[in-house]
Amino acid sequence: MHLIERGPDGVQLRAVEGSLVCEHAESFSASQTVFADDGQLLACLHTDEVHIYDTINNSILHRLPTPGTIAAYFSPAGSYLVIYQKANTSGAGEEKNLSVWQLDGAKKVFACFQRTFNNSNRRTLQFSDDESIASRAVTNEVHFYNTNDFLAQPFRLRVPHVSSHKISPGKLPTFVAFVPEMKGQPASVRLYGVPSGVSDGFSEAEPLAQKSFFRVNEVEYEWAADGSAVLILGSSELDATNRNYYGESSLFFMRADGTLECKVPLDKEGPVHDAAFSPKIDEFVVVYGYMPANATIFSSLKCEPIYQLGAGPHNTVRWNPFGRFLCLAGFGNLPGDMQFFDRKADGKYKVIGKARANCSVRCHFDEHDLNSYTFSDFLRCPEWSPNGRYLLTATTAPRLNVDNGYKLWRYSGELLQHVARERLFEAKWQPVSKNDYLDRPISPGRVRRENRETGSHGHATFQSAAPYRPPHVTSGSGNFSLAKAAPDEAGPGRYRPTGASKAHLSPNSMNQGPPGAIFVNPDASKNAAKNAKKRAAARARKQNMS
Repeated sequence: MHLIERGPDGVQLRAVEGSLVCEHAESFSASQTVFADDGQLLACLHTDEVHIYDTINNSILHRLPTPGTIAAYFSPAGSYLVIYQKANTSGAGEEKNLSVWQLDGAKKVFACFQRTFNNSNRRTLQFSDDESIASRAVTNEVHFYNTNDFLAQPFRLRVPHVSSHKISPGKLPTFVAFVPEMKGQPASVRLYGVPSGVSDGFSEAEPLAQKSFFRVNEVEYEWAADGSAVLILGSSELDATNRNYYGESSLFFMRADGTLECKVPLDKEGPVHDAAFSPKIDEFVVVYGYMPANATIFSSLKCEPIYQLGAGPHNTVRWNPFGRFLCLAGFGNLPGDMQFFDRKADGKYKVIGKARANCSVRCHFDEHDLNSYTFSDFLRCPEWSPNGRYLLTATTAPRLNVDNGYKLWRYSGELLQHVARERLFEAKWQPVSKNDYLDRPISPGRVRRENRETGSHGHATFQSAAPYRPPHVTSGSGNFSLAKAAPDEAGPGRYRPTGASKAHLSPNSMNQGPPGAIFVNPDASKNAAKNAKKRAAARARKQNMS
């Protein structure tokens, strides 16, 4: 395995042997780096060109002349590279600023104008998994291109007022399109099938499914690994309740076959912090609600809650590549607490470790394009290794300019290594092919560990409990925190609706009090209580007479 780190002096690709990062590294120069999905190709972005590296032979394959490049990404199989340039004199000039390059021969096969570029429409041109079809959303239409001949006229599917779309993975792809609110009409997300045999043509086909909603300005899509379902995170800049500075958010669910579309049933008010499908199982997890936030596992077949991971200071969730281990964490303005879960065969999730990664922020950041990132980007910090055994967290600039570096954690929460850097812009794993590693359970003898503070050499150092301090010494604050949950709410367990915990209390636990005390049913009226006393007195007189 390898990981890449980028700082002021350039890019370094380091090998990870066992569980430690090696000192020897291959060096590159770049302002941004992008891997292909299998990790064999690496695109390094420069001021005037993009270099394509072969990571196996450590050699440059191509130099693409694209001045003012802002972003780039590979197609799913790594056959094409899409490059976005600045639309001004320091970039593409008067030429088209969005281009597609075929890497076999380094030929430009397609180009178009793309005036706007932000986090929501970063991947304007998208490919199907087999790379036979490419799609692009334009004014009132979605265009589909045959990748064997980009210059041919595309197939046009009319979607009035469409602003963004996303193609699903899988052999039979579908896509979802977002239509924002307009003239009093609600916003909507529509599900369509991708046309087969793409060629010159036009269609006004009806969507397979559609979900409408108000108070949504932008959406983010999260497809399941097999393309069977999609999560739609809708957000608005203003919160109608005026309780959240960052606006309002809601989560919706759609099946790709159009059989189910609904709002995800969340039992706590507040924003949706994160959501992710399991890579291997028909489940997804959602972190939601005001702090302490809830984390719940849902079935992706019926969109029903089935298991809860507990409440706490969390806003980030990550599955490992095999869906066995799950990390629930809180970064950004939260202290960095992490919980590690192991999914059992019976569907239960067992806590196997806890740790704290102080000051961890988003691992990948482009210091040259601050405006293209939203607040949620800073929260997406942890990243699982390709073998699913280690987790990478990092503290990067310019989000934080002190204590930069990255840490490697075992799936049990054990800190393995802390690599400090004076200034770090990016840290991430090199991807590998899907079949390079196999799923492995917990190693025998591995015990739960809890790391709260770490020494400079990466070893956990546990501190003794602090002495008691009266509340008035701390201005009445003590250890109180709104992000902490009560002990009975913090642990995992089968899903229980809100308020169900009181309903499941036994009668004996409800009738605790001083000896001899008689509890009156609060639901009974005064007349019923008076009549009960009369009946009790009558029974007592009858017993005395007998």
